[in-house]
Amino acid sequence: MENLSGLELASLIVSALIIVCLVVALVVQIVLIIKYKQYNKTPLSSGLTSQQTARALLDANGLENVAIEKLGFFRRILLFGNHYSVMKKTIYLRQNILQSSSVTAVGIATQKVCLAIQHKNKDKSFIFRYVLQILTLFTPLLFYGSIVLGLIIDFITTFSGIPTIIGLLVGLGFYLLVFVLQIVNIKVEKKANAQAIEILQSANIFNEQEITTFKNLLKLYIISDVIVLILSILKLILQILKILTRSRKRV
Repeated sequence: MENLSGLELASLIVSALIIVCLVVALVVQIVLIIKYKQYNKTPLSSGLTSQQTARALLDANGLENVAIEKLGFFRRILLFGNHYSVMKKTIYLRQNILQSSSVTAVGIATQKVCLAIQHKNKDKSFIFRYVLQILTLFTPLLFYGSIVLGLIIDFITTFSGIPTIIGLLVGLGFYLLVFVLQIVNIKVEKKANAQAIEILQSANIFNEQEITTFKNLLKLYIISDVIVLILSILKLILQILKILTRSRKRV
């Protein structure tokens, strides 16, 4: 430890924090899966299915053009879960959710309806998230492209290293969009969660016990999203520290 530089010590600390976050993330994910399945076996007192509930709520909010479909194979392999598609104006639900009359199923379907309502109302955060989702698809290409461009400029000029550093900073700037997206995503989801709770209460779709149960599930989703954000930040910091350490060793 005595021979470690400040940058190397910082890298070790960040690496340790990443391991801790990974363990916490795993525990939260396990609990989330258990609660998701448990609550999906808890029948609603109203007997309504998620599809019936979502269709009634969509129609009541002037969203007759929004469809509800089963989540297909290709969307599943692209790591899509239950979600609302802006492009297709469709709510996609897993097979075990679509026709289920449970706290999980009806609650999640209602939350996706609230996302569709945000889209209809042109909610600023919702639209910003959608734009960021498109931009971040190209983040890896823009990141490495900026670095390569900086290296090329360095190669054909005086090898000052400045173009490479600028390219790296520009690339990191593109990666910051990913963090902004994650922050905005949490904001949008929390707003949809609150809207869903309000609808489920005011329309008497859930009783008080079912509301409490669903709130617990939503909290786990938000905690999971926050941990992913923290992990992303720590990983970026670690990469920056590694780059700085290598650069110092070459000097």
